Amino acid sequence: MIDNFQPQDTHARHVLYYSPGACSLAPHILLEEIGVPFEARQVNIAEFEHHRPDYRAINPRMRLPALSISGTIVTEVPALLYYIASLRPDANLLPASGTVDLAKCGEFVAFLSSTVHVTYAQFRRPERFLPPDFALGDAIIEQGRKNSIGLYHEIESQLPEEGWALGSQYSIVDAYLLPFYLWAPRLGLSMPRDFPRWTRLVSRILERPPVIRAVQREEIEHLVETACREDRAD
Repeated sequence: MIDNFQPQDTHARHVLYYSPGACSLAPHILLEEIGVPFEARQVNIAEFEHHRPDYRAINPRMRLPALSISGTIVTEVPALLYYIASLRPDANLLPASGTVDLAKCGEFVAFLSSTVHVTYAQFRRPERFLPPDFALGDAIIEQGRKNSIGLYHEIESQLPEEGWALGSQYSIVDAYLLPFYLWAPRLGLSMPRDFPRWTRLVSRILERPPVIRAVQREEIEHLVETACREDRAD
């Protein structure tokens, strides 16, 4: 958390709706990073709480996260990451305006959201794509797993040997990469063994006090421990 935070809108009230260990972890971390006062409300996907009428009234798409900004609901991780980072420009969570680095930041965030996450959902949430009892369902799910693994290797190849995802400055991309890392054991991956760059990055991320607070609030220490183990999850 950054001390002496003064929000641009002093009347804004932020409420983050999150599910433990989901992609909502990224905006959760950033809210802790900038020090804006906020309330965190858990909506557990594993228990289908996102299907309840009270949450559907917040987000009819029944997805997490959602952020209430003085009563206005905003959804989709990229939108939340850019909004939260903009609240505290001097935190340097975004590259400078008008730079190639800013374009590369947007490219990475879009890739994670529109390609990696959607592919992973083909494996993890096949009901979003397939009718019940679809004859080729198992084959499509397995292909989603294989495609996800390929994308994980692509991420690994894009990361630097040392430093943060975009170089010398911690950014919204680093926070967004953490939940994907934590999901890797479901794919049967050993991240420390097969993804050393990503593992070194996550080790640095997990040392940050705002990240520690978000992980503790979500009570996902077991996900961190499992993902950071040397052995393969399958």
